[in-house]
Amino acid sequence: MRLAAKLSAALLALSLVAGACTNPAGRRAGATTGGTASLAAAGSLEGVIQSRLQPAFARSSGDHLVAKFAGSTALAQMIKDGELAPGDFLSIGEGAIRALWPGRARYSLTIATDPLVLAYSPKSRYASQLDQIRLHRRPLADLFKVLESPGFRLGRTDPNLDPQGGYFILMFELATRLYHLPADTVARILGVTKATPTGSSGQIVDEDALATDIASGTFDAGSEFLTEARQYHLEYIKLPAALDFADPSQLALYRSISLPLARGLFRGGLITLDVTSVLAPPGRPEAPADRSAAGAFLAFLLSREGERLLSAAGYQLHRPSLSYAPGWSKPAQVLPRPVLRQYRRLGG
Repeated sequence: MRLAAKLSAALLALSLVAGACTNPAGRRAGATTGGTASLAAAGSLEGVIQSRLQPAFARSSGDHLVAKFAGSTALAQMIKDGELAPGDFLSIGEGAIRALWPGRARYSLTIATDPLVLAYSPKSRYASQLDQIRLHRRPLADLFKVLESPGFRLGRTDPNLDPQGGYFILMFELATRLYHLPADTVARILGVTKATPTGSSGQIVDEDALATDIASGTFDAGSEFLTEARQYHLEYIKLPAALDFADPSQLALYRSISLPLARGLFRGGLITLDVTSVLAPPGRPEAPADRSAAGAFLAFLLSREGERLLSAAGYQLHRPSLSYAPGWSKPAQVLPRPVLRQYRRLGG
C-alpha cells in the first residue's frame, strides 16, 4: 500500500508539473481569468488576426477573442453612435482613435507602420507588364502608364470610410511630383477632381472585398497594404519610401499633401498601426473578466510573441509612441497594467 501511495503521489506531482508547463503564459502571469476580449479592427488586420494573433493569444492567455472588421473611420463612427462597444480598437492611423476622445478613449498607442503597395491579379491581361515593373525590368514611372491603359480595372476603398483609400489618392499626388507626370494624371486614372475629391465610384469597393476581388481578377490591380498583399498571397509592386507612407524619414514629405473629404481634411502622414482601450458607454457595464482580457490582448500585441507575429505579417515595428486625449498626460493613467509593463519593456 505504501508503494501504491508513493506511486499515486508521484503521478499527482507529475501531473501538476505537466499542467504548469502547459498552462498558457498569461495564466502563469495571472493576467486573465478566462474572459472574452472584444475587438474592433481595421479590415486590413483581418487575415493576421484570424490566422495568427487570435489562436496565439488564446494559447498564451486562455482568453477568447471576438472581432469586428471594417474601415477604421467607419468603426470609429459605429463606436461613437453606440452600435459597437468593443474593449479594444486597432486602427490604421490614429485619426479614427482621436475621433473617440475624450469620452470613449483616452490614448492612442502607435506600434508599427504598414507600407502602401499596389497589388495585382495574375489573371489580368496586364499582368506581364506589371511583372516587369515588380521585377525592376521597367521603371516604376511606367506603372502609371499601365494604369491608364484602355479597360484597366483599378480597385480601391472609399477614403471617407477607410484611410487606405485616402492614402492611395495621396500616393498618386506625390507620384505626379516625383516622376513629373502630367498634371491631370490623378484625374485621368482615379477620376479625382475638385468637384469629385474621391474620384470614380466604379473603382470603390468595401475594404473586406478588395483583396479577393483583386485575386479573382475582378480588378486588374488595386490599393493594398503590404500586410494584406502577403496575407492574401497577392503579387504586388513595392513603392519607394517617398510613396509608401511608412518611412519616418519621409514624414515631412507625407505631411505636405492633403485631401478634402466630407468629414474634413485628410492629411498625409505615416500609415501607422494604432491601438487603444475603448471605454464602455454610459449605462452599459462591462464584465471585469472581459475588461481584463481586452487589456491582455493589447499586452500580447506588444509582447515578444506578438511582435514576432506582426513582423512576419509585414508590419514594420517601431518603438511605441503614446498620444493622450485632453486631460491625460502619463502612461500609468491611461494604459492597462499589463500593457504598461510591455510599453516600458519596449522603452516607451
